[in-house]
Amino acid sequence: MEHHLYVCAQGSSELKRHLALREHLKAHPEDRDRYAQVKYAAAARHPTDIDAYLEEKTPIILEIYQKCGLNTPV
Repeated sequence: MEHHLYVCAQGSSELKRHLALREHLKAHPEDRDRYAQVKYAAAARHPTDIDAYLEEKTPIILEIYQKCGLNTPV
């Protein structure tokens, strides 16, 4: 897959989580670097399997959501 586009509806809880994650990573370089390492490793292991890539990076995303005080999606 050359590109992956993810779209969220304006004002949705999913968009709010994405923005909170982005802002947290901008404010916390140590989490940003850990998240980047996980993403690069997952991309290297799963270059053509988006589902496996997403599954591999989910734990760190959920960890950061908790740090942000966000409810995690079910």
